[in-house]
Amino acid sequence: MNADAPTNLDDAPTPPAGDPAPTAAPTARVRRERPQGDRSRIGLLWYRGVKAVVSTWMAAIGGCRSTGWRNMPESGGVILVSNHLSYLDVFILGIGVRRPLNYVARSTLFLPGLGALIRSVGGFPIQREGMGASGMKETLKRLRAGGVVTLFPEGTRSRDGELGEMKSGIALLVSRAAVPVVPVGLAGTFRAWPRGRLLPRPHPIRVHYGPPILPTDLEGLDPRAVTALIRERMAESIEEARRGLARDLGA
Repeated sequence: MNADAPTNLDDAPTPPAGDPAPTAAPTARVRRERPQGDRSRIGLLWYRGVKAVVSTWMAAIGGCRSTGWRNMPESGGVILVSNHLSYLDVFILGIGVRRPLNYVARSTLFLPGLGALIRSVGGFPIQREGMGASGMKETLKRLRAGGVVTLFPEGTRSRDGELGEMKSGIALLVSRAAVPVVPVGLAGTFRAWPRGRLLPRPHPIRVHYGPPILPTDLEGLDPRAVTALIRERMAESIEEARRGLARDLGA
């Protein structure tokens, strides 16, 4: 379903030629399984159909290339943490990996019609001011069902394109979940659709999936240290995505 380099996306149904990930595959890799996670067969087919439409649309407005996709564990619960630059981020993150993603979204988006669409592709509501008890419960439920949950630890879209401060709740969630945390870096979506702009404009986009932070990596760390480690790994992934984008732009 994912296009290859000629259509501006490195990830394909078979391992892409693309730019090589700068790190080896994680040692936490498990045997290959059908990547349904917490989805029903019908839900997975719907997700893949929506993903195909989004991939085509992204190719038309500038293209998206992904690296580091091998760092995604092939089964089991995973938390995907990414910088947040644009409305496009939610769509972009799922293009470069085979597994279906779940998303947290602020509750105000769950309007009639739109809410049903968000839920159909794995979205679930949280309060704008924070995840809250219900959001924490639903996130843990999906992780324990073997799903991938996408989070934006900054809590909101960046105003200047730079990585902001992390919300303190990310450390508690990661500690309670005890699953791998894959840091992701996005580059180009801020230029394509920044805050305050009504519609997106064509611009190349890069995504890099970094090596997972394993539960054993967090043993003995206090919440501030956990948050700092997550931010550090996200920053590394962002820099890798930016270097790839610079190559795409001929810089």
